[in-house]
Amino acid sequence: MEILEKLIARIEASIDEYDEADISVIYDSIDAVTNAGYQSEAIEPLLQLFERHPLAYFGDPGAIVHFIEQFGGEYENLLAESVKRTPTSTTVWMLKRCINAKKRTEEFMGILKEIAGRTDVHKDIKERAQEFVDFPANP
Repeated sequence: MEILEKLIARIEASIDEYDEADISVIYDSIDAVTNAGYQSEAIEPLLQLFERHPLAYFGDPGAIVHFIEQFGGEYENLLAESVKRTPTSTTVWMLKRCINAKKRTEEFMGILKEIAGRTDVHKDIKERAQEFVDFPANP
């Protein structure tokens, strides 16, 4: 996991004063993760990266989300645990993507509702969760 940790640290170091990660660094790092042979064992460390930077921009949806989502059937449980622990702009959006794909819709909609009502979550993340609850059919 040493290679993965170094690549995640590189992504983290690229986050600027506007809370935006360098997209080219992300793509290069995720290519390196893939080329190093990492698979689903990389999901949790990548979700933890999101948790450490709950408001950061990592792409739309970006290379990290695409990497994680290739492990459908595996990543959803880790995503649910992560977003319950520390909701982030990215992981809330990932829940919305699961709902759009008709994956565990009721469960994930319930998690979004919980996030929207939490007092320990940044207002921007709460508002995003509420928006997804109010407009569940938006892509």
